[in-house]
Amino acid sequence: MATPFELLDLGDRLVLRHDTGHAELREPYPSVFVTRYFGAAPALVYAPFVARLDARLAEGMRISLSIDATALALFESEFRQRWTAWMGEHKNNLDDVNLLFSSRLVMMSAALVNATIGPKIKSFAEPERFEAAIALAIANRRELARSAEAG
Repeated sequence: MATPFELLDLGDRLVLRHDTGHAELREPYPSVFVTRYFGAAPALVYAPFVARLDARLAEGMRISLSIDATALALFESEFRQRWTAWMGEHKNNLDDVNLLFSSRLVMMSAALVNATIGPKIKSFAEPERFEAAIALAIANRRELARSAEAG
């Protein structure tokens, strides 16, 4: 039986609410994505979020993905498997994957993903450093856009 969920496109973010929590995806700058998970992360969260990333890849853009897992209580193994497969498939188009974590389970999962796809995930325990990494990704993209316009 599928878990019931509600998908909301709020313009500045995509929110997926389900019976054990919710998740959101923001794109503060084109191809810079920030996901935040609250409660559980079932596999059903994967498809709507990855569709947004895939759309940017189809436009020829590279992806910066930041994941705030500080409020993540648990995740389904299928959720981790799908994201691991997606990251492995697109690792050459991923500039960075930043992970803010507060649990050892999430930290250990990130280590497993890195072992599978290569050293793509940068883990952060401090929110300030995580937010700085997102700001740097945005600044880098702005600089590339300025260079492309000038060049």
